[in-house]
This record gives sequence, structure tokens and C-alpha cells, in this order.
Amino acid sequence: MTLFPRLCILMLAAVALFPALSATAQTPAAGEIPPIDQFDGIEAAVDRTWGQDIEAMLAATPDLQPEDFEQGVTVLNAMVVRFDTDENAQAAYATFQSGIGSQLLQLAQGGTPTVTDEPVSDLGDVASAVTLVTTTPESETHLRFVLAREGRYLFLTYALAETGDEAAIADDLANYVVSEGEEQGDEAIFVADGASTGGLWGFMPPNDADLLGDLVPISDATLYPAP
Repeated sequence: MTLFPRLCILMLAAVALFPALSATAQTPAAGEIPPIDQFDGIEAAVDRTWGQDIEAMLAATPDLQPEDFEQGVTVLNAMVVRFDTDENAQAAYATFQSGIGSQLLQLAQGGTPTVTDEPVSDLGDVASAVTLVTTTPESETHLRFVLAREGRYLFLTYALAETGDEAAIADDLANYVVSEGEEQGDEAIFVADGASTGGLWGFMPPNDADLLGDLVPISDATLYPAP
């Protein structure tokens, strides 16, 4: 299996990893992250995914083959959740923190997995990171999650990339949504292809933000309340 298809599999697995992203998921077992509608005090949750501009790449090179795709950062994602109180946001943070690492091993995709976790300083009220490194004889992939809480907001970012330095874009995105983003009023306009505005979407960086590089918005999702 070439690196690009394997990265795509990892990306799809990462999206499906957390039942918290689905309000209709089954009741979780102990240690798992529950469906997002089961968190006490949740008020709203949104999610945006960025990726490589494959459409533009194919337009420039119609016969582009999978092995010819740019590697680097394959996917970048941010989730923002608002709770009614700081305490409920902190309880959700603790649930995510305890559940992410134990579930990441499911994404090893036949390679040798290594999961590490670490505190993150100077980010919100509390923050931490978990990284899955999957190594095969041919390649290495890095899937990095950064989790933070600021007041009654919970933030989760992740990046899938070839190297640890590239996967650190998850930290850059976390710093943006926590430190520079802000809720923009009560009205949100949802656009599924990554152009939603207002409300919690105000936390997301603009398309021309330096941290995004050549990545473009791929999709938006309203996680709560369920559409």
C-alpha cells in the first residue's frame, strides 16, 4: 500500500474514531468517549476539516497518480464545543483526555504504533496533547491531537502528517482557536463545504491564515444540536 492511500485510511479512521462526533452512537463502554449529546451542559458544537487542494492539483495535472500527490500534512481538523459552565467543560475535557490515548491504537493500520501524551503549557486553562506514531519499513505517519479548555469552551484539534514537525500544525491551530478565535454572535450560517460563519465558527482561522499554508477547507459539521 502506498503512503497516500494509507494516509487517507488513517484520516477516515480518525474522523470515525470518536463516537462523541455522532449523537446517535451506541452507549460507550467504560473509558470510551461518549456521544456528544451525552455530555452534561453541552450547548453547541461545530467541527471543520482542512485538507490538500486536490481539486486544484488535479486541474493542474489531470493524470496525477496517488503516489504523485503532495505528502506533508494530509488533514487538519478543529472542533469547538460550548458548555453552560466551566465545570461541565472541565468534566468533558477530562473525559476526552482519558479516552483519546486508549483509542488511538486502533489506527495503527498494520504498522508499529507508539502513543505518547504530554501536558501543553500556556494554552487556555488546561491543555494536553496525544500523538500516535505509526512506523512501517517504508514510512512513518504522525497523528497528533491537542485538547484544551478555556472557560466554558472545549477545543480539540488534530493533524495527520508524515513527520512530527508537520503534525505540530495541530498545536498552531489549537493556539489560534484558543487565543485568537472568538464566538461571533448568536447567529450561525452553515455551509457544508467549509465556509460556515458566525457563532462558534468565529473560532476558526480565516482561509488566508498563515498557519494553514496550502490547506483549504474541506467540510464543516454541526455536531450539536444535531442537524
